[in-house]
Amino acid sequence: MAQSQYSTSGLLPAGVLQPYGENILKYGIGQLGRPIDVGALTGKVAGPSAFQQKAAQQMASMYGMGDIQRDATGMVTGFKDATGVASYQPYVDQISQQKLLDPTGYQQFMSPYQKEIIDTTMQEYDIQAGKGRQAISDQAYQAGAFGGGRHGIQAAEYQSSSDRDRAALLAGLYGQGYQQALGQQQQQLGNLQTMAGFVPGLQQQQYQDIATIGAEEQALEQQKLNQLATAAQTAYQLPMTRLTDVANIYGSVSGAMPGSPTQPFTQSPVATGIGSFFGMQNLMKGVKPGAQA
Repeated sequence: MAQSQYSTSGLLPAGVLQPYGENILKYGIGQLGRPIDVGALTGKVAGPSAFQQKAAQQMASMYGMGDIQRDATGMVTGFKDATGVASYQPYVDQISQQKLLDPTGYQQFMSPYQKEIIDTTMQEYDIQAGKGRQAISDQAYQAGAFGGGRHGIQAAEYQSSSDRDRAALLAGLYGQGYQQALGQQQQQLGNLQTMAGFVPGLQQQQYQDIATIGAEEQALEQQKLNQLATAAQTAYQLPMTRLTDVANIYGSVSGAMPGSPTQPFTQSPVATGIGSFFGMQNLMKGVKPGAQA
């Protein structure tokens, strides 16, 4: 009767510790039967931020890839309304439309007043040339040689020189207009070529700035997801950790002597002697220990 009131180790009364042991066991079984939200315990990866998506769309537009299509997680699934041209294409189109590379492209840059200027200049030249011919005739008339051979030679030389001067003047006027128009054509071509290289470079820099902001935003979101996963794992492990702590306390209490945390509860000498006596009796009589018990 006295033996049944103590634990098998002979330390503290089993009746005192048994309710605590049963509660620990029930609590442990309850924890093992609790559903586990594996998704909450699993680390997650932050998707592309709004800035990163904006930067990616700008880059896709630069290269004529069209609108980026994404799924619910933010992953790219394809492109829509692709143009197949880069952002410099509008400037290439203008070069073609304005015929800036054609031999006749300068004509659109000719001054609309050039013809009027040339016509007025040549008319004035012809008037002055006519006055020169009249002066030669007057001189020949006064010398009494009007209509003579000398008069004819002098008039012919004057006309030939006047025609050469007239042609040179006319060519100079046309040449001046041509050079001005050609210079404007080359300037326009250079401007468009510069813009065709400058605009994509500016867009590239803008893309990098937006992508940098997006990366910082994504990193912050990733930290938040990591913290949530860590908190879920801690919440999952905390009950089992507490159960382990309680079980350790139970084990320590069940193996400690009352009033002394270090010395075990020693067995009674009388009980030890009785146990030895029954052991000797069993050996001498050849009776099995189970039957004796």
